[in-house]
Amino acid sequence: MAERNPECHKGHRNSLRKKFIDSDFTGFNKHNLLELLLFYSIPRIDTNELAHSLLDTFGSLKGVFDAPIDAIMSVKGIGLNSAVLLKLIPVLMREYLNEDTDSTKYIFSTEEAVQFLKPKFFGLNSEAVYFICLDDSGRVLKNAFVGQGDFDSTTINVRKFASQILNSNADAVIIAHNHPVGVCAPSKEDIDTTIKLKNLLDSISVSLMDHIIFANDGYFSFLKNNKYSYIFS
Repeated sequence: MAERNPECHKGHRNSLRKKFIDSDFTGFNKHNLLELLLFYSIPRIDTNELAHSLLDTFGSLKGVFDAPIDAIMSVKGIGLNSAVLLKLIPVLMREYLNEDTDSTKYIFSTEEAVQFLKPKFFGLNSEAVYFICLDDSGRVLKNAFVGQGDFDSTTINVRKFASQILNSNADAVIIAHNHPVGVCAPSKEDIDTTIKLKNLLDSISVSLMDHIIFANDGYFSFLKNNKYSYIFS
């Protein structure tokens, strides 16, 4: 990869930064945004070419940020510092989005639960499970990460799960997990585990209000699907 004259390169970086600031941080194309981001982990070489290489390799900005760190580092010119910087972006975005929803005091519907929970799965490349504890007026008492991996009873520490719910004095619980690859329609394992968790909650006198699955094609609510209404009866 050819390296520019240092002074020319410095001038290009200063010009691109100024253009970004003067544009009020809007109107940049994807490869220029990526080029600008890489300024902060690669001090001297031409990051424009690297930005194009990353986009060509992974197909999109989302593909770049979602790629495993080893795959990112396999792109010529990308070292550990740059790979970590790229992986930080979806994590920071997830926290940014969560700050808007973590102040939620009440949840009365599946739609409100979706708005509250969706940011927690932003940028995740593996399945994760969360739950929300509510009192009988819909007030949010607690929300917490349950486990990571396939959504089944082996992933969830049932004793710890039950203990957290009991300690929160919850009257109802909403469970959510994600399908990082594929669609939000439930698998057989999703259905079986939902029933097992419903039975567990019944045994401690807590209602299962809903189980929501998130994926790239949207979300699926067990409660809203008539086929699974028997679970909540």
